[in-house]
Amino acid sequence: MNRLILSHNGQSNVLLELHCEDGSSIDFVKNIKGKKRKEKIGVYAIYNAAADGNSFLFFDYLTRRAYITPTCFSDCLPEYTSLDFKKRSLILRNTNSFIGSLNDTLNIGDRPEYVVCGKRFHFVKAILNVIN
Repeated sequence: MNRLILSHNGQSNVLLELHCEDGSSIDFVKNIKGKKRKEKIGVYAIYNAAADGNSFLFFDYLTRRAYITPTCFSDCLPEYTSLDFKKRSLILRNTNSFIGSLNDTLNIGDRPEYVVCGKRFHFVKAILNVIN
């Protein structure tokens, strides 16, 4: 079992819990720093071993809200500069693109599905759902 726990003022709250026997996991990716080099956003990859892909969770330390992509992505990584909590959107970059690949962007909206980036699209636009 994997748990992502938020501790604040001596209280611990389970933000996300993942029960798995197939190697799925919740993995810390990085902290995005804001002004004055303070940590502003925590980034986590929720790995789905059965699909061999990730959903991405973002925790805003300032507002104490969490956002997650409802879609599981294979071969895509978030473009952190595109992260927009107000519009609840994010752009992901295809890690398998090659010279001569299309620069098109796939807009998947908020459909909870599995997306393999492949070589057709260079970017994928995804919606973020609030979970906290």
